[in-house]
Amino acid sequence: MRIKEETVSKRYVGALGAAIVLAVPAMLAGMVEAAAERVTIRYAHCCPADHTYGVYAHQFAERVKENSNGEIVVQVLDGGVMGTEQAIAQKVQLGTIQMGGITSNNVAQLAPSLNVLVLPYLNSGPEDLTGEGGLLRAGPFRDELDRRVQAESGSLRIIGGFNNAFRSMFAKDQCIDSIDDLQDLKIRAPKNPVMTAMWESWGVSTYPIAWGETFGAIATGVVDAFDSPTDVILNMGFHEHIKYITEATYLPQAAVVIINSDFMNSLSEEDQRILAKSAEETDISHAEYVAENSARVRKALTEQHGVTFCELSDPDVWAEKARGAWPELYDLVGGGKEWVDMTLHYKETGSLK
Repeated sequence: MRIKEETVSKRYVGALGAAIVLAVPAMLAGMVEAAAERVTIRYAHCCPADHTYGVYAHQFAERVKENSNGEIVVQVLDGGVMGTEQAIAQKVQLGTIQMGGITSNNVAQLAPSLNVLVLPYLNSGPEDLTGEGGLLRAGPFRDELDRRVQAESGSLRIIGGFNNAFRSMFAKDQCIDSIDDLQDLKIRAPKNPVMTAMWESWGVSTYPIAWGETFGAIATGVVDAFDSPTDVILNMGFHEHIKYITEATYLPQAAVVIINSDFMNSLSEEDQRILAKSAEETDISHAEYVAENSARVRKALTEQHGVTFCELSDPDVWAEKARGAWPELYDLVGGGKEWVDMTLHYKETGSLK
């Protein structure tokens, strides 16, 4: 009996020892992996992961992981879980979260110089913002924009920028073919004074409904039209209600990647370099994604969801009226007319001087 007990005991000890031998390397690997994650950054944005804003966020997170060998981890907070874009901008300003990818007009509440990107017909195509030498690409203009944003907000820095094509007009029941078609529509628009002035130049009073409430407002008939880049109709389910799209060139959806300046300054110079490098790489790869995505979105909307694409018969009228409102808007742009003129000069010459 004793022999059997000793045999069982030896087998138990042997099995336990083997288990420990197998477990220790796994435990050590986990400890090494945990130790490698020495910086964690929370990055918030408005939309689902497969929306253009989400695509940028996750591309950036991957670039940071690769460029830091896994030592810096970006936790992407998708779907507006941190609130509206304006709320996210305020939380980055306060340092509640470290980063956000936010439409420029919704950060302009904290840094009015960003309103220069909201001036209607300032840009003629996405490449003006995200192409080589574009306003949102790393370079002299964005450096100057960053300097102004830091001064105005007190705690925000710009380290990246992207766009989601130009804003299109969407309607439930009719094509918007001319400026006259706007007059009887209930139109949702962001609560931004520059954008409000643009709509007023077209003779329209808009409904300043938060983005997170827009789907419900469309579904229930509170409003019957709004504008935004076309991919939101496909990716966020608006095609259930929106059946007419008018693509125009009055305003691109310009977004900035902001980071809390105190947090940025707390990082080592090498970590700051990694974040800046990752953002610059993402700016380029994301611009390529947006260009490819536009054709896919249009094809899917027309062939799968019965959406009709309309065309303006009087685009020059829209442009003339909107540009005519510029003098009224200078006071709303941080830096006023001088900053607007500097921006136009940069677009023409590639120089701020």
